[in-house]
Amino acid sequence: MQMEKKAPLFIELILIAVSLIFLFPVFFLVEMSFKEPGIFFDPFRLPNSLYLDYYRAAFTKMDFFTGLGNSLIITICGLGLTVIVGSMAGYVLTRRNERLFRFILLFFLTGMVIPAVGSIIPLFKMAIQLKLVNTRTLLVLLYTAQFVPFASFLYSAFTKSIPKDLEESAQIDGCGMFKMYWTIIFPLLMPATGTFIITHVYSIWNDFLTPLIFINQAEKMTLMPQIVQFMFNQQSINYGPVFAVSVLAVLPLVILFVFTQKYMIKGLVLGSVKG
Repeated sequence: MQMEKKAPLFIELILIAVSLIFLFPVFFLVEMSFKEPGIFFDPFRLPNSLYLDYYRAAFTKMDFFTGLGNSLIITICGLGLTVIVGSMAGYVLTRRNERLFRFILLFFLTGMVIPAVGSIIPLFKMAIQLKLVNTRTLLVLLYTAQFVPFASFLYSAFTKSIPKDLEESAQIDGCGMFKMYWTIIFPLLMPATGTFIITHVYSIWNDFLTPLIFINQAEKMTLMPQIVQFMFNQQSINYGPVFAVSVLAVLPLVILFVFTQKYMIKGLVLGSVKG
């Protein structure tokens, strides 16, 4: 009995130690953003007070709120459009048993193995022909096209766990296909939606290459390219404001994770049990 009690305690200690290792970069990032210049490069010195000059420099020398607004617009629209298209596609491809729809699902899955970097040149040529270069709409469409294959696969797996009796009952009551999906089926897919959002929001928010290639106007640039440009535009490299801007850029993701982690955990549990 004593060995059985010690085993969970030992596992908990290991998990706590591992979590501290993963949390240390976050602590280091926040700590460096408040360090005074005299002790900035001393890794063993903690800040004596909340030194806010780095944050003031970040707001005065960089158009932070423009980049934040662009990142929010592109992330929300990209994820929202992907959820709408991917959920409807996954639902239809699961409920239809025809060979054509099974082939379409497999065709969607092939999009998961195509690297995004390998299609940059044809996408750029297409964007020029469609006159979408330097537009936030292009980034939203690119992220949607990139994530729809995985979203369709995810929603297809979760749709299999929803009994068809619900749809048959709704059709008997006179509910149309569109209304039935958005009022009955889609709310039951919220765990899948939460899982998809929390696992892919970082891919859009932290993306550096795509905005750098397709956007060259400062008023439409997202946060990640802005941070890099801000770092290299300084006459002398001062990493304090860079750490401060990085903290501000990470903060929305931390807030999002705090409020959506329950949906992600629920989605993973349901997926492991029913998938």
